[in-house]
Amino acid sequence: MNLPLIPGLVVVVDDVEANRELAQATLEMIGWDVRAFSNGTDALAFLDQVVPEAMLLDVRMPEIGGEQVLAELRARPATRSLRVVAYTAHALPDEIAGFRAAGFDEVLIKPARVADMRRVLPRPAARAA
Repeated sequence: MNLPLIPGLVVVVDDVEANRELAQATLEMIGWDVRAFSNGTDALAFLDQVVPEAMLLDVRMPEIGGEQVLAELRARPATRSLRVVAYTAHALPDEIAGFRAAGFDEVLIKPARVADMRRVLPRPAARAA
């Protein structure tokens, strides 16, 4: 099944409301259209319908964690190459190496500064002119 790619759309998934809202506000300031979810299950259901340009994914969440969500995305043909950034407070070098080994494209440490957010999720292609 071919799913529509939505240029300029980034999905944010974080179970902590303040983290989700801060990420959403920062990404919107950069130029992204944001769809935010409080859990991986709802995000995966959304991704059954469309493919965003990128995803910011909390690593440690109840029920289904970020690594499980990532594994599901990499197993799906439509989202296999989706840019997924780990969004985490786990900043030890071995933890970061583990996230990269799990298949995350980048790792963003919380609390994220605007410059860091711009580095891992630069202006979306749909608006980069």
